[in-house]
Formats: sequence, C-alpha cells, structure tokens
Amino acid sequence: MGEFTQAENILGKQLKSTRKETWHKQTHLNHQLGYVHSLKGDYEIALSYYEKALKIELVNLPENDSLLASTYNNMASTYYSMGNFSSALLYYTKALEIEQKSLPSDHPMLATTYNNIGSVHNSKGNYTEALELYQKTLNIRQKILPENHPDMASIYNNIGSVYNSLGDDQTALSSYEQTLEIQKKALHPKHIDLAISYGNIGTIYNSMGDHEKALEYHTKSFEIRDKSLPPNHPDIALSYNNIGSVYNSQGDYMNALSYFQKALEICDTSHARNHIGFATTYDNIGSVYKSIGNKSAAQSNYQKAFDIRLHSLGENHSDMAISYNNLGTIYSSMGDKLKAFDCHQKALEIQQKSLSENHPNIAQTYNNIGLLYNSMEEYSKALSSYEKALSIQQNSKSIKEQSTAITYYNIGSTYYCMKNYSIAIPFFEKALIIQQKIPSMNYQDLANTYNNIGLTYYEMNDYEKAISFYAEACTICEKHLANEDSLLITTYNNIAVAYNTTNNKSKALLFYEKTLKLREKNSTTNDLSLANIYSNTGSIYDLVGNYLDAINYYQKAMAIEENASPKNDLLLSNTYSNIAVAYKQLEDNENALKFNQKALSIRENIQATDNSDLAIIYNSMAFIYQKMKNYSAAVTFYQKAIAIDEKTFSSDDAKLATIYNNLAVAYHSMKDEINALSFYEKVLPIRERILSANDPSLASTYSSIASIYSSKGMKSDAVKFYEKSLKIHEILPSPNHSL
Repeated sequence: MGEFTQAENILGKQLKSTRKETWHKQTHLNHQLGYVHSLKGDYEIALSYYEKALKIELVNLPENDSLLASTYNNMASTYYSMGNFSSALLYYTKALEIEQKSLPSDHPMLATTYNNIGSVHNSKGNYTEALELYQKTLNIRQKILPENHPDMASIYNNIGSVYNSLGDDQTALSSYEQTLEIQKKALHPKHIDLAISYGNIGTIYNSMGDHEKALEYHTKSFEIRDKSLPPNHPDIALSYNNIGSVYNSQGDYMNALSYFQKALEICDTSHARNHIGFATTYDNIGSVYKSIGNKSAAQSNYQKAFDIRLHSLGENHSDMAISYNNLGTIYSSMGDKLKAFDCHQKALEIQQKSLSENHPNIAQTYNNIGLLYNSMEEYSKALSSYEKALSIQQNSKSIKEQSTAITYYNIGSTYYCMKNYSIAIPFFEKALIIQQKIPSMNYQDLANTYNNIGLTYYEMNDYEKAISFYAEACTICEKHLANEDSLLITTYNNIAVAYNTTNNKSKALLFYEKTLKLREKNSTTNDLSLANIYSNTGSIYDLVGNYLDAINYYQKAMAIEENASPKNDLLLSNTYSNIAVAYKQLEDNENALKFNQKALSIRENIQATDNSDLAIIYNSMAFIYQKMKNYSAAVTFYQKAIAIDEKTFSSDDAKLATIYNNLAVAYHSMKDEINALSFYEKVLPIRERILSANDPSLASTYSSIASIYSSKGMKSDAVKFYEKSLKIHEILPSPNHSL
C-alpha cells in the first residue's frame, strides 16, 4: 500500500500547484488521484476526484466529447466496485451514448463499454441482458481482432460466468474452455491469466460434482500462480480457497480447513486486516465449522467477514447480504431466532434494492426466512416465504434447477412438520424428480430426500414403502458419500426403527449395530444421540429375551447419560428403569431393585406426585419386594401406585384390577385376610364386567376369595366361590387338551 500513498502525495502536490487555467492538467491529475484511490479501495474518495474532473470537463468540453465518456466510464467502474449497480449502469449508459455518436460501430471502446454494462447486468442477475451485451462485445471483437487475441479470451470468460450463474454448467464449461484454448495459443504457458481459466474450469467441475477434475484444474491454477507470483500474493490465497472449497464439497472438512487457513495466512501477510480479500476466506472457514457443528467458531468467522465487508464496501453493498444470510443461518442453529430473523430480513432488503426482482439470491433468502419460521413452528409463514421463493424460481430463467428442488424439499418438510403427510409427499417427489435428472447430481441432497419420503411414509404407517425409500438413501450413501458418516448413520437408524416397528427384530438389530459401528467411530463420550441408539439396541435384545446383552447396551447408554452436560434426568431415569426391567426378567431382584430406586430418586425430584411414570416404578418395586417375600414393602409401594392409578384409569380398567389383585395377594401372603378380601372384592366387579364368564383370571379371583372365607370359617360363602371357580375350570381345556 506504500506505493499508492506515495503516488497520492505526489499527485496531490502537483494538483495544488496547478493553475485553474490549465484545466487539462487539473482534469488529468484528478483522474489519476481517482484511479489511485480506487486501487486502494477508497471508492468514495476516488469518486470525489472523478466528480471534480467531470465538473471541469463539462465546463470546457462539448457534451459528446470522448473525454467525457472516459470519465463516465471511470465513475461507473467505481460505483460498480461499491456495489451501487444502478449508478454504475447510469454512468456506463452515459458513456455509451457518447461513444455511439462519436465512434464507428466496431470501435474497440464500444466493445469495452458493452462488456462493462454486461457485467453490471450480470451482477444484478439480469442474465439475458448480460448475454446480449457480451454478444455485442464478441461481435465487434470478432471483426477487429485475431481469433487468438487475449481480449477474445476475456469475453468468452465473461459469457461463461453468465452461464455459470444460470446453472448451465456444460455451456459455461464450453465457454471457459474456449477462453483457455485461446490463452494457450496467445500466452506463455505460465501466464497468470491461464491460472484464472484453470480456476474457473475447476469451479465448474466442482459444481458438477466431479471433484477429481476440480482438484486437477485448481492444482494447475495453483502451480502457475506459485511459480509466477510472490509467495504471499492474494491470488495464491484464491487458489487455496478454491482447493479448500472442493474438499469442503467432498465432506473432507479437515483438508478444507487446512487450505482455508493457508489462504488466511497469505491474506494476513499481504493485506491490512480489514481488506476485502479476507472476507471470502473467513466465510469459507465459517462454513467448515458450521458443517462440523462448531457453531461458535462458525459465528466468529462469519462475523469477521461481516465486519470487513461493512468497513470496505458499506452497509448497502450487495455482498453484505451474503454476510447477513450466513450470520442469520448460524444464529438460527444456535437458537437465537430474533437475531437470525433480523439478519435474513436485512439481507432481503439489500437484495431487493440492488438485484433484479427474480434474482436467485432473493429466492435463497426467502428460503432462509422460511426455514427460520419453520424452526419456530410458524408453519403458515414458512410456507408463505417458500412460495415467494418458488414464484421467483418458476418465473426466472436464471435459476438452477437444484435451487427449485431445495424449495420443493423445504415445502415438503413444513407439511411434514404440520403432520399433513399426504401433501408433503408430492413436494418431496417434485424435489426428487429434479435431483435425479440434474447432471451434477448432489448425492447428499438426493439421499436426504429419499430419507424424508421414507420418514413421511413411516408416519403414515406404510412401513414397507418407508423401508424401500430408506434403502434407496442407504445405497446412495454407501456408494457415493463415503465421508458423510452422519447421513449414513441417520439412514441406518431410520431402517432399524422401521424394522423394529414391523417386529422384524433380527433386521432391526442388524441396522442398529451398523449405526453403532459408525457412531462409536465419530461420537464424543457424552453424545446423547449415541446413548439413544444404545438404548434402542438394548430394547431389541430385551424383546427377544436376550437380557444380558440388553443390560450391556443399556449400561453403555447410562454411562453417557450420567456424564452428559447438561444432564437429561428423564432420559437417565428411563435407562435406569430399562435396566431394572431386564434384571427383573433375569430374576436378579437386588439389581432390579437398585436400578428402580435410582429411577425413582430422579422422578420423585422432578415430577408431580401423581405422575403415571411414578406409578409404573412403584408397581415394579412392589412386585420385586413381593418376589423377595418382603410383603410389607410390597404393600407400601402398591399403595403408592394405586393412589396414582385410581386418578389415571377409569374405575373398570383392567390395569386397575391387576394392581388391586397384586395388593390383595401381598396382604394374603401376610395373613392380613381383611385387607386381602377388601382388595379381591375390588378386583372382582371389574373382572366380571370386562372379562368373559369363563376367563381363568376370574377363576383365580373366585378361588382366592373362597380360601379367605374358608380360613375365616365362613363355609357357605367359601363353597359358593369355590363352585364358581370350579365351573370355569371344568370348561377350560386341560393342559394336554388338543384342539
């Protein structure tokens, strides 16, 4: 930057010493100072010098003088750098009007101005207009320049950039290859412009999903820059950013971060800290941290990019919308919905002022706002935002089909959240149709869509279809997304849950074990989602009667849950209860009691005294004490359970009859016949109402009541109930009876 300051000082001194009569020199010096400040990025100051030059020229020159066109072009270029595309277009148009009157129709200056106006339209998203103007530039240059002239390469490059924005990767690639072919003939093999073309081609291949070729071309670009430029040149940082972006697209986040850090180191040595060159690198680093779940680091880097853009470009520059959207997305993931909404809204306001009304970036911002509303469960507002995005996408030729697929996917997801599954499915299917035919297929998006369709069919209880869509997602992940373990984990888990629901325990176990194999490789020691999979796997072993394996997996879940921060007490209580049940099945009453007590200690502290989950634990503990012949303790816990269950269940509920019966048996075992009879008499009317007259449970109740009457010497009552019991037993088939 020192040479710019020196030039500024020299030119400033000359301008001060120049007399007003020598207006030519004054104009020239103002132009030179404007140019120097423009190179420094001081666009407001640059503009002030160009305006001084223009003021002098308007007094001393005819209105159609070519010098005025040059000034208008300089001013337009400065406005363009400031992101003020409307003013840039205004001044380029003024320049063009003069040039069209004063120059022949095939003059190279006209070609340059057409090119510049095309670039403004390209930046505004007016791609049809941009292509028309670039074509005018091409037509002139084809007439006046040899086919291998570097300026021919430049216009093909610009045309390629429009097709890139339109999502037409093949045509963009063709244009970039034309650029490269000319440059190879016209330039030295290590010329820096070749590096730009290799980089552009690499970016297209990355967009097409051909990461191997993308790396090949970005590496060629880097090799030229590495040999031709100083080691800390910003263009080498650009190559590092491009290579990092390919690794990022592949999900190789550590390599991506390594290259982005190299780019940052170069920026650090070659620029001031607030130079605009830093912004993209900080955004890239933020993107990696976001992908690996380090939200605070992502937010920090996005904020650095924001601060630099604000300082260098001003608050209304179109690139500020990039930063606002990035910050909005990360704030949303961090749960700060108000900040997120504010950021996305500011992005939208900037874009609506600086871009065409159907620009794809505006559609993307509407999608971001929709996602935010969806996360806030404001589904009607989410759908409204998505529909605005979709309207832009359907009315614009400049939209990549993949973007429209994302909007369909988002709409489907919102209808899924609203439990409107029959409407969600068609939107997911629309997304799927687009994703399947895109040449540069995004396998991650495709797998996500298959998974979501599977989830929707699962909620509709169509488990066969759910499993078939999960299987498609699984195939894609295993074939094409080797580094995306998280997506494969989700898919395996979805399949396991579906098989478990359909009672296919062996396949459920198979997929839970596949899930665990990947999760154990990637999870931290306090990962509660891993604990959930351990619990689900344990529950399968529990259901198939393999209680030791069930306990093993439950205890793995417990180890994570006990050390989790923050601790989820209800989750831990459920795990203790699951372990207790498995020990109970193994008749290990001491351990069963121990883990029930752990579960109870948590629930009594955090739940109301009439919570039904407490009643389940009380019942379980009472049953174990009864097995251990500690009848007084059993009675105590049965009574606690009854106090809750009588509020929870209707008076003739079978569950209430069962607990009355268990309490009666405990009293009976204690020889407390009065209380035993009292509870048997509560059991009897319920069972007589809800069971068939010949149900074995009724025979058991009649027999128990009869034995108490007999013990009390009430023979006639005893006989009456024995006869009722006997009548049922006579009707029931004997153990050896075959049907």
